[in-house]
Amino acid sequence: MDDNDNDLGAENSTELRRRRGIGVYSRIFDVPDHDVAAVMSARVGPVFAAEAFAAAGGAAWTHPALTARDRSIAIITALAAQGVSGDRLTTHLRQAGTHGISHDGLTALMTLLATYIGYPRAFSLMEAIERAADSGFHHRDDG
Repeated sequence: MDDNDNDLGAENSTELRRRRGIGVYSRIFDVPDHDVAAVMSARVGPVFAAEAFAAAGGAAWTHPALTARDRSIAIITALAAQGVSGDRLTTHLRQAGTHGISHDGLTALMTLLATYIGYPRAFSLMEAIERAADSGFHHRDDG
C-alpha cells in the first residue's frame, strides 16, 4: 500500500477494500491473489464473492487492535457457535495453525466453549480438530 492508502478516503475506497479482501481470501484459501476471484466465484458465485471481498477488506480484517491469532480464535468460536463444519471450518483451522494456535490451544478453546455452545457442537468441532491434526494442519504440542 502507498501513502494515499492511509487517508480516510482511500481507506474506504471500493477498490482498496476489494484488494484487501482478495488478500484476506488469498491467505484463507492459500492461493495466489490472482486466483482468488475465480476460486471464490466457483464456490459462491461472482456477486456474493464481490460482496465478500468488500467485507473482508474492511476494518474488521485490518484493525491493529486484533492480531491474526485473535481473529482466528474469534472466527473459530463463531463457526463453532453456528455449528459450521466441513471445508469452511477446516480452512479456518489451518489458518489458526499458521497464526500460532496449536492443537492443545484448539482443544482448550473447544473445552471452554462446550459449556456455552453445547457439548454436541463442541464435540463435532473437536472431531474436526482431530481430523485436521491427523492431516498435519496442527501440531499436537503447544510449541
